[in-house]
Amino acid sequence: MPYGEQNVRAAVADDARSIAEVHVESWKTTYKGIFPETVLDNLSVEKREHSWNAALAETNLVTLVACDAGHRVVGFICGGAERTGQLGCDGELYATYLLEGAQRQGLGTLLIRRFVHELKSRGFTSMAVWVLALNASRKFYEALGGQVIGEQQIEQGGQSFTEIAYGWKDLARFER
Repeated sequence: MPYGEQNVRAAVADDARSIAEVHVESWKTTYKGIFPETVLDNLSVEKREHSWNAALAETNLVTLVACDAGHRVVGFICGGAERTGQLGCDGELYATYLLEGAQRQGLGTLLIRRFVHELKSRGFTSMAVWVLALNASRKFYEALGGQVIGEQQIEQGGQSFTEIAYGWKDLARFER
């Protein structure tokens, strides 16, 4: 099924549960074989719903959802101001996830483009995103023109993992 702009909208408070479900399910499919099973087994829709209720009440955040033809949330994107102050970008994409069945159909690109539009409308001119080095989705950000601008170590389940920061120094490139 082809996706279009009508499939992406601003998230509302009532989306917290659906976003939490996508978040947990996406983590389980994206990070299977990467993070320890105990990390994935301990994910909780209820805990994520609680944090998403708080996030959706936050006016500084841009949170969008992607919906299928039946208006069911199948993905989301969230971000705002860059959090480290060390990447040379003013905006940051904090998280974007799609259910496995909604991937590779153009919906991720639609989410990114709409997200960038929202960032620009709030005065942001550049953007960064942190991606786990072992995450195959790195290629998605590279295909969108993201350049490696940083690296850091994170810990999950007692193990250390490398994250790569991709950056876009000029959000106008997404208009082309």
